[in-house]
Amino acid sequence: MCFNNFLSRAVSAALLVTLVTACGGGGGGSTPALNSVPGTPTLNSLPIPPAVSNALSVTVDAGPAGTGYNVNRLYTDVTICHPGSSTQCQTIDHVLVDTGSMGLRLLSSAMASTLNLNRQTATSGLPLLNCAQFVDNTFTWGPVATADIVLGGKTAASVPIQIIADPAFGSLAAACSTGTLMNTAATLGANGIIGLGLLKEDCGANCTNITNNGFYYTCTTASCTTTTGAKASIAQQVKNPVPLFAADNNGVLIDLPAVSSAGASSLSGSLIFGIGTQANNQITSGGVLTTSSSGDITTLLAGQTLNTSVIDTGSNGLYFDSGTIPTCGGGGSAGFYCPSSLIILSATLVGANAVSIPVSFSIDNALALFADATKAVLPALSGPIGDAHTFDWGLPFFYGRRVFIGIEGQASALGTGPFYAF
Repeated sequence: MCFNNFLSRAVSAALLVTLVTACGGGGGGSTPALNSVPGTPTLNSLPIPPAVSNALSVTVDAGPAGTGYNVNRLYTDVTICHPGSSTQCQTIDHVLVDTGSMGLRLLSSAMASTLNLNRQTATSGLPLLNCAQFVDNTFTWGPVATADIVLGGKTAASVPIQIIADPAFGSLAAACSTGTLMNTAATLGANGIIGLGLLKEDCGANCTNITNNGFYYTCTTASCTTTTGAKASIAQQVKNPVPLFAADNNGVLIDLPAVSSAGASSLSGSLIFGIGTQANNQITSGGVLTTSSSGDITTLLAGQTLNTSVIDTGSNGLYFDSGTIPTCGGGGSAGFYCPSSLIILSATLVGANAVSIPVSFSIDNALALFADATKAVLPALSGPIGDAHTFDWGLPFFYGRRVFIGIEGQASALGTGPFYAF
């Protein structure tokens, strides 16, 4: 099952280009090798562990150099190593933290070719390929390889990850290539995505039983010029690394400071692993909202019952269909709301456990917000989603809150996941 609800709307100069993600496979070359693009990325030894082993710094800023105007994107540094090595490692900056997807996906162009990661193979013995499709009709494509993932003081060993846009596997599967390929830092707005959502794998049982599952593919020949659907065992699937930690593995906590509705140039916060396992990940107030089996909660807003709602750092705004709030106009700018003045609204979030939590939020004129291109933090950014049943509580929801993401099947003091708590 997948409920990759990553929604991003990118802004370039004065033009607004709509982008959205969700869940999701291709080929090319003779005896293809992973990460074969020559470039500047270099290897390093493992970084010195932080003083607090279960905490990792995160930032909201303008993103990687040369990628345009990125707003409300939560980034962190991710270190990957050749499995079992402490010296054959690389730290990659500006990896997008996405609680609406599962697993690590890195651009081949951001990775050192000398990492020599181990390639996963399908039952045919040929490379296993992965497709991540997103709800804005974009997708990422590339081979699956295993790496040790180091996040702060935590390590998940031999984890399947996706290498985005490896040039040796350029023959896209037709079922995957139905939209826009995100294959550069400019199109992605990041050097990769670290999916730390509610689930453990990007697909789960369906991909172990169904060949044409839409997520996994393999080459039909050694030259890999064409591809076909493939089953993938649970062990082979792209994975949320957190459940694989030795401790602090039952969920994550996103802790970001509050920001005024006018926005800011950047902010810093913490990504904390574990729920109720250390002094820094205790919940002292608020409530727990369990989700449906699809990872959904309900939002009650102005007489609407939006029962496929999600809370997701990968979305850069608050997205819902209003019917009364004006959008910004034609073209790409129609992807955002442009009220004549700041609007403050109230909603109630309801879990599958019938627990309800009231929240308030602000919506401001997106064109006015974008007028100051030095501001990458815009708490009042909002727009329509094109789905009358969904409220996507994106990154602005996290400003000024401590939000817990409880992972499926993992027990904690707040209960067994999947759940949200704040």
